[in-house]
Amino acid sequence: MLEFQRLSALYQEMLLGTIVPFWLRHSADRTCGGFYNVLTDAGEVVDADKAITVQAQQAWAFATLYKQVDAQAAWLEHARHGADFLANYAHDHKLNCYSIVDRRGRPVAPATDALPDCAVAQAYVRMFAATGNDDWAMPAKQTLQNLLRRRQAIRTGRAQEIGGFRQWQHLSEPVAVLKTLLDTRELLSEESWKEAIGEVLHELLHEFTDRRADLLREYVLPEGSFCNTPQGRQLSPGLTFQAAGYMLDLAHLTNNRKLSMQAIAWSLRIAEWAWDTAVGGFVQWVDMKDQPVPEPTVNHRLAWVHLEALSTFIKGYLYTHHPECPKWFSRVHDYTFTGFADPTGKGWYPVIDAKGQPVLPLKATPTEGCYHQIKCMHEAWQTLEQCALLQPAGRYSRTYR
Repeated sequence: MLEFQRLSALYQEMLLGTIVPFWLRHSADRTCGGFYNVLTDAGEVVDADKAITVQAQQAWAFATLYKQVDAQAAWLEHARHGADFLANYAHDHKLNCYSIVDRRGRPVAPATDALPDCAVAQAYVRMFAATGNDDWAMPAKQTLQNLLRRRQAIRTGRAQEIGGFRQWQHLSEPVAVLKTLLDTRELLSEESWKEAIGEVLHELLHEFTDRRADLLREYVLPEGSFCNTPQGRQLSPGLTFQAAGYMLDLAHLTNNRKLSMQAIAWSLRIAEWAWDTAVGGFVQWVDMKDQPVPEPTVNHRLAWVHLEALSTFIKGYLYTHHPECPKWFSRVHDYTFTGFADPTGKGWYPVIDAKGQPVLPLKATPTEGCYHQIKCMHEAWQTLEQCALLQPAGRYSRTYR
């Protein structure tokens, strides 16, 4: 049995004593606003361009800490620093988000999917929760409604189109939309929210799920059609764990045990497929037909993948009592804290190689900031704490069925 209380304290200390101080100290651009995306071990800036998704995720993370952990003024100010930059530069006058802006906020690249809109809507609604200021609720709702309308129009168009070029749909988008709907539930009517949730669940359960393997595919063609190419066969452990984690949150919110069991089934299957039994850690991708993955970085280990796995497995244990969840949590925990945590206490490495060495002397990349570190550490800490409270009452003694 896991030592829930000890582990809870460890995750709390890692979050508040190591991860949060690094980002508070180094990531804010005090001159132009927002956050720097790419930082070295010492907090030096490598690239001043700003990916909107990563900007919004950091604002969300610190607003969440302020609201749910401790109302520290420095955390709220850090979140506001990022949210103000988003309000000024993340989108056009219709609140359609860009993908990348430069240091001053001038557009560099348009958004090609809904991920920036999702992240910005989440950041705004979390700022509303932290401050109670309706000035954040209004753009959150409009951004959410815009992205839902655009997705509906795109999906309708894809279904009606015959022929043309191959149109991939990527798992990251419905996963991000699901998280956004969970965060913004209070902004929609109950009917609208249930309708939107139903649509994104249909995508995940009927379009991205391969029924034979019971695994989530990373790329599908419109309406979930399979394409026997390396992309079409590709499975993403990180996105699977992330999708499963949000499914567990939704299942807990709606008291839907069937969704919980589906989420755990995905997680356990992809863990078995993606874990490197020789040296440990999850590879980045696996091929559902056991073909070689033609990606040179396939054996790199990503911190966010392992952090999402930790959060999902401990939530899965709390909600379903599945006996395999604590086993996988323990295995992933040992690998993650040994491989990704900087022993000098200066944050975490986002990428290591198969030997456990940092691939680059960076603590942030253009696509990965502190979001997964803060979100998953916080979730794991809180869930472990709940498990510790329930354990003496014998709540986990019954056999899983």
